[in-house]
Amino acid sequence: MENQSNTVNHMAMSYGLYMGLALILNSVIFYVMGTPFSPVCGYISYAILIGAIGWSMKIYRDENSEGGVTYGRALGLGTLQSLFASLIMAFFTFVLFKIVDKNLIDKLLTFMEEQMIRAGINDNQADTAMAMYRKIMTPLTYSLGQILGITLMGFIFSLILAIFFQKKSTDPFHGIE
Repeated sequence: MENQSNTVNHMAMSYGLYMGLALILNSVIFYVMGTPFSPVCGYISYAILIGAIGWSMKIYRDENSEGGVTYGRALGLGTLQSLFASLIMAFFTFVLFKIVDKNLIDKLLTFMEEQMIRAGINDNQADTAMAMYRKIMTPLTYSLGQILGITLMGFIFSLILAIFFQKKSTDPFHGIE
């Protein structure tokens, strides 16, 4: 039983690394293109999350054909994988915002203000919200928010994907000591 848990942790770390690197590559591409806050970048990030979680769940299910894969174990794999990827992405984001481009926070705040105005929020409300964001938005808080956001989205996607990747055990005595 402990061996299977170690396999989940090992797979989550390995595939979390791949997922984190894919998310970084996506961010770098859009940063180089001059549109780091493009909604398309976000959609591609979601596709990366779904694809990477599904890929790791499929491989885990195929490797554990006799023991099967429970819904909870598949959910745990996807969530833990997302946590590891979010830690890698948060480190990259912190370095990007703090060292590489120190004006990126200001660009983000300007982008957010433009989005509020496009959404029809009146100037007084937008100014109040932006004053609050300016106080709390730092590279550290943005990076910590990414850890929470990516892990939460990974959990939500894992809730759905685990339904399709769970597999009943073919061994009727599996798990009985």
